[in-house]
Amino acid sequence: MGRLGQACVWQLVLYLVSFVSSSGAYVGINYGRNGDNLPVPTQTVQLLKNLGIEQVRIYDTDPTVLSAFQNSNIQLVIGIPNGDLLDLATSNTSANTWVTTRVLPFLNSTNIYAVSVGNEVLTGYQSASLSLVPAMNNIYAALTANNVQSIKVSSPCSMNLLAQSFYPSSGAFNGSYTDVTGLLDFLSRTSSPFMVNVYPWKAYAADPSAISVDYALFNTNSSNGVLDLGTNLTYTNLFDAQVDAVYAALIKANHSELIVLVSETGWPTAGDTGEAGASITNAQTYNANLVKHIADRSGTPVRPGTVINTYLYEVYNENQNVGPSSQKNFGIFNNDSTAIYALNISGSNNVTSGVGQRSWCIAKDGVSESVLQTSIDFACGVGGVDCTPINVNGTCFLPDTRYSHASWAINAFYVNSTDGIAACNFQGAARITTSDPSYGTCTYPASTSTPIPNGGIMLKSGFSLAQLFSQLVFLVLAMSFWR
Repeated sequence: MGRLGQACVWQLVLYLVSFVSSSGAYVGINYGRNGDNLPVPTQTVQLLKNLGIEQVRIYDTDPTVLSAFQNSNIQLVIGIPNGDLLDLATSNTSANTWVTTRVLPFLNSTNIYAVSVGNEVLTGYQSASLSLVPAMNNIYAALTANNVQSIKVSSPCSMNLLAQSFYPSSGAFNGSYTDVTGLLDFLSRTSSPFMVNVYPWKAYAADPSAISVDYALFNTNSSNGVLDLGTNLTYTNLFDAQVDAVYAALIKANHSELIVLVSETGWPTAGDTGEAGASITNAQTYNANLVKHIADRSGTPVRPGTVINTYLYEVYNENQNVGPSSQKNFGIFNNDSTAIYALNISGSNNVTSGVGQRSWCIAKDGVSESVLQTSIDFACGVGGVDCTPINVNGTCFLPDTRYSHASWAINAFYVNSTDGIAACNFQGAARITTSDPSYGTCTYPASTSTPIPNGGIMLKSGFSLAQLFSQLVFLVLAMSFWR
């Protein structure tokens, strides 16, 4: 293919390597279990692993849940329920017992990143607000006493902790809430993140006449965005505006050093009458656009390029959540682990399906003959596929076209691989389908073991190492073919 073509290929190789090694942003997911019809934890962990999800937040330390996550390589934020705070705040012994029974037994086999002490305590559980910081201090002291220094201690806050958030530069904490200063001082002293639950949907639903749904869904641009008169910065989405309001509040509280971690964000697929915008279409749009926004590391107008690690809310619908219908309908998956909606993350043609739904991987339309041949060579060569069916007199030899042969070989490689959707790529030449491509005497085996992200509920940024390796091998083969 000539030196220039080879140079372009190797530049792409270097780009893939640098992208994998440099991308630090991630989107995790919240795993709540307030339902009477949910899969057992081991099934959920397998679902999350199949999807490539590497960061998960749970709301308690149920031993059966922690056991399910053992040796999964999934990083956890574990939780302490609001109702436990008073005891932990008033008793060092209780805090130490909690650490020795809920953390230490799992420490070597489970990747615990942080403890979230309560959830929205200062604004939503004010009877325990005076207990929050003492409980955090006692948990931190107990971890330290047991020589556990890698686990952060924080407490997710609501956006209601701000007295105002519009414009973003006007963001400031509401002084009427108890011990905000104590919380911020603790986070600073322990180098822990400021966790905040950011819900553009809630702001939109509260006043749909004042806030554009497109602004809440990341569907605006600089020409029709919102100008912050305090900074002269333009906002194209409400998520960034809310996060920057938090940054403004932290600056005014003399804690600009704190890192913001979005511990919850999402959009409901259904709601009661009057809960504007709650729909499957909007939930799909919001989450897809959010994940793209986090993955591109663009940051916010106030802090461009800053990583905003974020946890989507949530894996399943929780039918026992209290409150309006929306609270029961933030899940991305049904209780049988089938996807409620397609979630396009990377713009690819992959499709999300749930556990048990069959899928195939075939060549995309319009792919060049040379790329199709390279795909066949890869799958039938180092890919380890027995390609007898597409040889002369084989059951899938006819029609004798590169597209047909490549589709069969690509699918066989995909089905035999343990890499899930990462195996259906072939340098962009392949796509997932849920329509059986078998015909006549030619059978395409189906994959039923891997839930397939619909454009990517693969909620991690970049590629897996297995995917990177397969793409590098593919590129080397392509170079040889085009030489």
